[in-house]
Amino acid sequence: QRGFSDSRIELGDVTPHNIKQLKRLNQVIFPVSYNDKFYKDVLEVGELAKLGTKMLNHVLNICEKDGTFDNIYLHVQISNESAIHFYQKFGFEIIETKKNYYKRIEPADAHVLQKSLRSPCAQPTGELQKAE
Repeated sequence: QRGFSDSRIELGDVTPHNIKQLKRLNQVIFPVSYNDKFYKDVLEVGELAKLGTKMLNHVLNICEKDGTFDNIYLHVQISNESAIHFYQKFGFEIIETKKNYYKRIEPADAHVLQKSLRSPCAQPTGELQKAE
């Protein structure tokens, strides 16, 4: 018999019909309130806006397949160690800390995390290369 572990999670698109639900979820979950422009942008990015751990894998896969993205950046409150560890497991690294990034929460500082999507270019191996 199949157990619950076999159940599939499907990522639904964010649409004009459910954007208010996303807004409400964010208000309950996050201490930061996002403005209307944020939600307008969410609708415009289409496939890049999904929910959950699977969302991050989904976004990383799209960016890697697309091939035109160099890096992904995100901000995390400096005290949010669980989120920092979560993103580090996916290859993100802290590259900067911004003072007073958040307006209404303490601590107000945010780490900037980056994941590089391009491996460093291979060095020439001594073979002659044709001049363009």
